[in-house]
Amino acid sequence: MEPLHLSGPPRAHRAREWALFSLSSGEGNSTLASFPGGGTNVKQEFLSMKPLSMRPLLVALSVLAVSFVGCGAPEEASHDPASAASQALAGPYDAWVARHALTSAQYQTEFSTWVGQGYRLSYVSGYEDGGSARYAAIWEKTSGPAWRAYHGLTSAQYQTTVVNQNAQGYRPAVVNGYSVGGVAYFAVIFHVDGGSPWVARHDLSASQYQTEFNTWTGQGYRLAHVSGYTSGGAERYAAIWEKTSGPAWRAYHGMTASQYQSTFNTNATQGYQLAKLSSYNVGGTDRYAAIFHTSSGIPMVARHGLSSAAYQQAVTDLKNQGYRPLLVAAHNNGRLPEFSLLWQNLTFSAADLQHIDDTVEQAMASTNTVGLSLAITRKGRLVFAKGYGLADRTSNTPVNTSHRFRVASVSKPMTAIGIMRLVESGQLRLTDRVFGRGGLLGETFGAPSTYADSRVLNITVQHLLEHTAGGWDNSGDDGTNDPMFMNTGMSHAQLIQWVLQNVPLEFAPGTTYQYSNFGYSVLGRIIERVTGMTYDAYMRANVFAPSGATSFAVGGDTLSARLSNEPVYYQLGAGAFNPYGMPVRRMDAHGGWVVTPIDLLRVTVRADGFSTVPDLLNASTLTTMTTRTTALDPLGNAVNYAKGWSVNSFPNWWHGGYIPGTRALLMRTDDRYGPTGAEEFAWSAVTNSNNSSGSGTSDINLDTLMKNVVNGVSAWPTHDLF
Repeated sequence: MEPLHLSGPPRAHRAREWALFSLSSGEGNSTLASFPGGGTNVKQEFLSMKPLSMRPLLVALSVLAVSFVGCGAPEEASHDPASAASQALAGPYDAWVARHALTSAQYQTEFSTWVGQGYRLSYVSGYEDGGSARYAAIWEKTSGPAWRAYHGLTSAQYQTTVVNQNAQGYRPAVVNGYSVGGVAYFAVIFHVDGGSPWVARHDLSASQYQTEFNTWTGQGYRLAHVSGYTSGGAERYAAIWEKTSGPAWRAYHGMTASQYQSTFNTNATQGYQLAKLSSYNVGGTDRYAAIFHTSSGIPMVARHGLSSAAYQQAVTDLKNQGYRPLLVAAHNNGRLPEFSLLWQNLTFSAADLQHIDDTVEQAMASTNTVGLSLAITRKGRLVFAKGYGLADRTSNTPVNTSHRFRVASVSKPMTAIGIMRLVESGQLRLTDRVFGRGGLLGETFGAPSTYADSRVLNITVQHLLEHTAGGWDNSGDDGTNDPMFMNTGMSHAQLIQWVLQNVPLEFAPGTTYQYSNFGYSVLGRIIERVTGMTYDAYMRANVFAPSGATSFAVGGDTLSARLSNEPVYYQLGAGAFNPYGMPVRRMDAHGGWVVTPIDLLRVTVRADGFSTVPDLLNASTLTTMTTRTTALDPLGNAVNYAKGWSVNSFPNWWHGGYIPGTRALLMRTDDRYGPTGAEEFAWSAVTNSNNSSGSGTSDINLDTLMKNVVNGVSAWPTHDLF
């Protein structure tokens, strides 16, 4: 077929980035690779093919050419449970949206929505699920030639559509064949013809495809696109060749999953990276057709054999590393849909990504850390997040960015922010007394005559925030254990009453710093008394929700009470303590929160004192919260603790967390940090394991790790992945 030589008008470019997906269940096999560079000559290698009269298709619920206009970030949308939307946020890179598990009608609606906001369809893959057609698609807000798209076309309709579009100056750029009920259908994207010769074929058997391949490559054409599918159960191919220049390339088809993996690995070692991929199932066996190009040097990631849920999670994780989608290939494996993907990273260099991975993995290996998740913001924007290692060693489940971990004492700065919001609103004062008549908690936990120490009546909110209440510390120096780990069957109220009646203070309130988990538990009860809400409900409504953080939950005590998307915790080594032998739910305000590192940072950037993101607290309140206590430790030394945060003179603010099975860190740096020495960062990192004192192995040092990660990146991107 000879194309018309038309050109389309230039299109406006809009910067941004993002997307999300739908969910299902199950796990899939996956592969990951990044590629080196090299190569020049055009060469091809194959496996099979044959000629065919071009059969195109008409349209069924189709798409139209678009005119592109600038548009702001789309609002988050709710859809059928099979498809969940995400928000495209500001950044210097092209916005993108990806969806899957869409019915034909849903796909048409999504298409109209995103095209109406200035996006262009860059990739589409049809597949069968439950006897009906489903679609996975990618839209981008980027410049490019004028385009048109159609889906649900029969073979004859596809043939007709290609002929008609050719007459109007358009040529097929992406073709996807798929089977529903044994009948072949096609989805196709047309671009305005750029003038180079092209050839399109479909309904080719494997041998016909090989013949066509040999014919056209022998005439100087290069394979631009290939799609494998079945028709009446028979293996078929649709392909597009074009006579253009380009990088050296190789093509393969009819590969099993293991053959594809081997081919992928071999090409990677030889300087070729995946450019196009099609997945299909023939006679119960998954097959793959692929085109490889010499490497561009751009970091790439490929996955295949993913379930719907695993694909959703891969999209989330790759987005959080700064990757963007190039293609999605979907097919039904005879029982369920499977997905393959190819993504590229235009925001980090390959060397910087390798630095991050190597730094984390080496630190984990040297400390026997089972799993770790981290997130990093720069100037209030999420720039990177990733999970490493295993969330569950029994099921071999890898850590992903949706896993929410126990963060132990990193709960304290969250509670401090909640308290300071009440101070700012006038609902309490830092100087308010806590216990006894006229105190915030009054005589709820017994009359003062029953207290083991009358000095308790002098304790204020500020003393609890600064760990200067005078006792009840976790060091055991007063001859008692940390009260929060005693009497584990007691409720909050029962424990507080027991402590007041049985554990005297060591020092006068306000005079001496002693780190106290119990004091922060009392702060949680103050929040409940002042607001009339439960502690966790207040925090959700007044701290987490205004920050856009949705994953916070108070953890459970036992393995059976593990939350959704929560890893399994491990303490390793001789004499290890059971991570499920603690009253985690009772630890709520001082150490009970379970959350993703990303959501920790959503709150942090809204309480960091920088103007990049509006804060939940005003400047004077933040100053008060981060002003260190004047009290000294029991040895007479100054301490770096303020109110819920450790602070230094830079000023950096941070808090660590430790309980058996968990290490956690939250850090907010000053604005003189990073590779340029003039950047503000925040980061969070958390593990699902640590080592017993008898293990002979130190725990991972999250502070050192994260500083090495951040300072070793040559250039941090300016995108926002929140």
